[in-house]
Amino acid sequence: MADLGADVIKVEPLKGDVMRNMFRPGRSPHNQNPIDAPFHVDNRGKRSIAVDLEQPKGAAKVRDIIATSQVFITNLLPARQQRFGLDPDTILETNSRVVHATLTGYGTTGPDANRPGFDVTAFFGRGAVIDTMTDPGQVAPYSRPGQGDHVTGLALFGAVLAALRLVDTTGTGQVVEVNLFGTAAWTMATDLSSVLVDMREPTKVDRFHRNSALSNRYQTSDGRWLFVNMPDAAWWSRFCTAIGADALINDHRFDTSKTRRDNMEELVGLLDGIIFLHPLD
Repeated sequence: MADLGADVIKVEPLKGDVMRNMFRPGRSPHNQNPIDAPFHVDNRGKRSIAVDLEQPKGAAKVRDIIATSQVFITNLLPARQQRFGLDPDTILETNSRVVHATLTGYGTTGPDANRPGFDVTAFFGRGAVIDTMTDPGQVAPYSRPGQGDHVTGLALFGAVLAALRLVDTTGTGQVVEVNLFGTAAWTMATDLSSVLVDMREPTKVDRFHRNSALSNRYQTSDGRWLFVNMPDAAWWSRFCTAIGADALINDHRFDTSKTRRDNMEELVGLLDGIIFLHPLD
């Protein structure tokens, strides 16, 4: 929102946002002072104030700011919103045209409403994103920081824009919310939509048992990985030619999508041997 010109005031606790200085500080060639670059990415364009919400005057000061604002965004859990008088009902009494937007781990209702949630836990973990990315019998990879946070932030951004449009149309404040777990469900919609139909868990297979050899990854001679993703029937012969394996095109074991699928373990083994002869470049 700041990127689009909004005047954003960020309210932090007296000790500062806990994300400050969480990551390794970098040093630029021109400035040897440590730079908390990851925090700056997400905090850019904002003005900040430090407030002790435990003090009545602190919470009142935040409500004073909201009284003249168009949007109030919070990651406070519902119980803490109520405790500090920052819940939707109280805020809409303060400003009848404000958009009250909440981002949580698991939503504002249900048994986990007041359970803290983080990117790694609520989005990647319980959202099953990590599980679907893990080959059978292998150690689950650890997610890179902030990916679920950023996607969920964009979801909230869309909700806020829609709410502002409604405020312009109706003159009435709006309440919107998103959560990490729900956003993970949306990112997993390709898998979940099938599960809702056939009631079976998504199939998890290793590299040697995929539906298509052209939707797989292969290690190169320099220890890197080549990810291949293309339609099997349309690209098989062109793929074989590109890697210097024309002999596979008319091989009866691999001459149709079905025979390639039936002989997938053997096919992937052959492709491994061919691709491993070359560096990624």
